[in-house]
Amino acid sequence: MKSEVQKGSYQFEKLESRHREAEFLAERAQMRLEGFVDLLHRHQIPATGKALEVGCGQGIRTGIIARNFPGLEVLGLDRSPELLAEAESSFKNSELKNLKFLSGDLYALPLAVDTFDFIYARLVFMHLENPTAALASLMRVLKPGGKILIEDADRDCMFFEPAPKSFADFWRKIQSAQRRLGGDPNIGRKLAPLLKQSGFSKVQIEVQNILGEGSDIKFLARTLMPSLNLYLVPEDRAEGEEAIKDLHRLAEDPSATFYHFWFAISGVKP
Repeated sequence: MKSEVQKGSYQFEKLESRHREAEFLAERAQMRLEGFVDLLHRHQIPATGKALEVGCGQGIRTGIIARNFPGLEVLGLDRSPELLAEAESSFKNSELKNLKFLSGDLYALPLAVDTFDFIYARLVFMHLENPTAALASLMRVLKPGGKILIEDADRDCMFFEPAPKSFADFWRKIQSAQRRLGGDPNIGRKLAPLLKQSGFSKVQIEVQNILGEGSDIKFLARTLMPSLNLYLVPEDRAEGEEAIKDLHRLAEDPSATFYHFWFAISGVKP
């Protein structure tokens, strides 16, 4: 049965300047990698069995899972053939024999019932029109006793200090545009209730405090904000570009700081 086409606020294949966005994606995927394996351990990733990363993109974290947990068979799944081609190329000559990639739709996974012991998704749910249906789909392929771990953000939990006057209006428009496109910029705070409502048990909640300074602000202004500016209707993008320039200027201020609260939520299939 073919799944109903769902809206979503991040569809790589429809983006303008996909080559540039792919480069930005690879750079952004490097953020906070140093704590990733510890995060997996804190949420009880098994040493053996099968693991799935949904929305794996270029496979950077999928590869880390495979490398650090050699007893797991690891599958990276994404809807973008272009990003999966990058992933497969990156690991073509790798020694990782426990790593594979597959193209598929999250709402209609081409996978058997009760297949995986662990499922991981990062920055996927904030872009979904129907997170409840997505969780039902993932529940189907997760084994009883298996665990899902979701990392995601909440755009209300990002702060720059001292914030440029232009940022508040830009950020409000970004969030409004994301909702219009079918995503939820505030999904982070909603993940725990969603998992409980979807039937997951032993829900574990982790809120991570991220503190940065000028170099971090510059990185976000260069690699993230231009991508988000494409959410806006064309007549608002020039204003968005000016707000991004203000962030670049803020990054030169030695007193400037960046704060972000990041959510990691896990649950078990009964």
